Amino acid sequence: MRPNCIASWGFSSNLNTALAKSRGVSAIKIFSAKGFDGATTSEIAKDAGVAEGTIFKYYKTKKGILTQILIQLINIMSEKIILGSIKKIFKDSSQKDAKQVLKEIFYDRISLLNAIFPMAKIIFMEFLLHEDVRDAIYKNVIKNAFELFKEFHKRAIKEGVLRDDVDPFIIFRSILANIAILIFQKQIFSDKLPIKNLDKEMDVIIDIILQGIEKK
Repeated sequence: MRPNCIASWGFSSNLNTALAKSRGVSAIKIFSAKGFDGATTSEIAKDAGVAEGTIFKYYKTKKGILTQILIQLINIMSEKIILGSIKKIFKDSSQKDAKQVLKEIFYDRISLLNAIFPMAKIIFMEFLLHEDVRDAIYKNVIKNAFELFKEFHKRAIKEGVLRDDVDPFIIFRSILANIAILIFQKQIFSDKLPIKNLDKEMDVIIDIILQGIEKK
């Protein structure tokens, strides 16, 4: 994760002062670089330029730092980073066919995950363990992304591009699942399951999706 990127996100709640913001940014940097087990509160404090004891005025444990920082991070980055480019793709989609729009979404998500993958892995692990993290992701990412997709879906039906007898959430889930698996393969199994031609594989995946939802 790029420091100049995370430093611009900002923090609120109990992280609303400049000093507290620096602690949040430092925690993200250290967790991203070293993972949860490898990070220490002393490193976070040193990077933020504060005493280690100051960290524990706000958080009882290192786990507490991680969980609360991730929730703040999800709340902030959902609009600025995760959804911003998707909004633009859908906004500019009126003169494009469905395949082109889906391909732009695939490339956009892969580019995003490449940029934030170290932190994304940590978010995913905490997502499995903590309901408050799951709630933050649902409210700020999944719910809002689905609302954007529904607008695109309605327009595509009106234009006679997509079938109107398929639940839009099923389509949305299918697209997300294919993107997630492709990213997982690219990031985790690149040595065992190399992607020889990403563009060609995306075309095949999108064709499979569209064959099920395009209006004949």
